[in-house]
Amino acid sequence: RLHATYTNTVTMKRIASLCNLCFALASLSYSTSAFTSSTKARLGRANCDASFTLAESSADSSDDTTLGPINSSSNRRSLIASSAAAIAASVFVPLPSYASGTDGKYIVLNSGGTLQDDVSTDVDLQPMAVIERIDKLWSQLESKYTKDGLLDYVAVDTDPAFPKLQAEVSHLQNVSLDNTDTPTKMAFVINLYNFLIKYAFVSVGIPKSDLVRYSFFDTVAVNIGGEIFSFNDLENGILRANSRPPYHLNKPFGKGDARGRLALSKVNPRIHFALNCGAKSCPPVRRYTAGRLEEELEKSACDFCQNDENVLTDESKGEIYVSKIFKWYSGDFGDVPATILQFLEGEKRERLNNMIQRGRINVQFLDYNWTTNESNSKTFS
Repeated sequence: RLHATYTNTVTMKRIASLCNLCFALASLSYSTSAFTSSTKARLGRANCDASFTLAESSADSSDDTTLGPINSSSNRRSLIASSAAAIAASVFVPLPSYASGTDGKYIVLNSGGTLQDDVSTDVDLQPMAVIERIDKLWSQLESKYTKDGLLDYVAVDTDPAFPKLQAEVSHLQNVSLDNTDTPTKMAFVINLYNFLIKYAFVSVGIPKSDLVRYSFFDTVAVNIGGEIFSFNDLENGILRANSRPPYHLNKPFGKGDARGRLALSKVNPRIHFALNCGAKSCPPVRRYTAGRLEEELEKSACDFCQNDENVLTDESKGEIYVSKIFKWYSGDFGDVPATILQFLEGEKRERLNNMIQRGRINVQFLDYNWTTNESNSKTFS
């Protein structure tokens, strides 16, 4: 089913390679004397060798992935040999970068429109100036088609003012981040990310499943200064100092990727309280400025953690229930209870501090609500 739906995608190649490795390891384990008869009985076959194969064809179809059949072998030597070959294929065949900028997998939201020569001299192309104009135009459209907290994304797409927003977004092709300081770069990328999520919902639709969301954040992208950045590139490449995204094998920017120069030198974990991917469990969208970024990020962190929908303590049970954001980016937060404590105040802070002092805290992760604010929209697929 996966193969039928996602043939010719980088995602499928990565899934196939992982399956290849898992099956190969299982096959090798099966062939050893360490496997008990009861374990073999549970597997249901006397001798089995299952593997996924990657078929590389011509250069213009190098991303095709073929799931091979399950093969049976009654010969243990053949079993071990084929399993070893499967491991070699999984480990030594390099996985493609999920965001290379040259593999043709991107859906670029501002691929058309302006070139440098077409931009009039009176257009301010400073990063923050561009995003401020974009935010203003978006706010007008958003308020026009929002009713009872729900937005009609289809109506936004057909509004006569939408082409003006598209033209402004196209100016991002001429924005350079090379000479921006860290606060400006952070504020710009956070604001841009939050806007582009809603803009993408209008332009290409809303992903409705985990696997489709995986593709959405990897492939939907924007041209900034002539370079292509997916949502994962913006968040995990630039803001998270080129860190591996959750459920990925590779970092966004590989060796030799010129975009790596834009990555921050270190992660500020408070960005996770500022980025909004369109889901109801995300932090609210706010506008961030370079001059007051520290204060603004601190407030967002405190507001998020103070909200019981994101952080809830049960002192009697010694348990703390937290957003899955703390699980997905645990490497950025370190000690989760200690990190959260610094963003709390009042009785909630006192309760968590008492729990920390006692030294026994069980961290539980709350379900993430991926529902969006749509009343009407296209579906991304």
